[in-house]
Amino acid sequence: MVQSAFRSAGQRCSALRLLCVHEGIADGVIEMIQGAAQELVVGDPAELATDVGPVIDREAFDNIQKHLQRLSSASKPQLAQKNRAQPAIDLIANTLAPAAFEVASLAEVKDEIFGPVLQIVRWGSGALKTPEAVIEQVNALGYGLTLGLQTRIDSRAQALGAAVHVGNIYVNRNMIGAVVGVQPFGGEGLSGTGPKAGGPHYLYRFCAEQTVTVNTTAAGGNVALLAG
Repeated sequence: MVQSAFRSAGQRCSALRLLCVHEGIADGVIEMIQGAAQELVVGDPAELATDVGPVIDREAFDNIQKHLQRLSSASKPQLAQKNRAQPAIDLIANTLAPAAFEVASLAEVKDEIFGPVLQIVRWGSGALKTPEAVIEQVNALGYGLTLGLQTRIDSRAQALGAAVHVGNIYVNRNMIGAVVGVQPFGGEGLSGTGPKAGGPHYLYRFCAEQTVTVNTTAAGGNVALLAG
């Protein structure tokens, strides 16, 4: 989960942005995320010790900061911003420490955040009592690129995979790093990209059809010869 959410500063298109975790194990999972994230080193991507580099530009940085301000006031922070990343934040432009917030419901997940920001929702009661209810609300968000499932029950993975409206479903693995030539990649809905990259129809995206129609009679041609 830490790799899926924070690797490449959370800028992968399929990065983990929303974690739905059962309330029975949520506290333990959040504690593990906190511990692992505290060990991440944020800094210069040219340094081998760096785990999380800066985001792509100032515009992205400012946009993520707005999301952080909104989440800080409306949600429960689950990851301290002052960690091993703090010196790098002061020295390297557009650098953000990994952040995590627990939100009350999926309805509060307004936009995709292309940065090292994870939103966490507990399920297991109320409107999110079952996995099927979670999938229904995930579908209602409109995004449909990647879903990750952690389960040892094959029938559950197959049923939830059939119900969710996404292009890529990863079971018991991280959310990023599709294998070229093995895992065609693409989405639907607000994440729609057309044919999947690496899929059987991908090459058609690079083709342009052209039709040329010539009126041979206008040039004095004998149409009867062509008809034969």
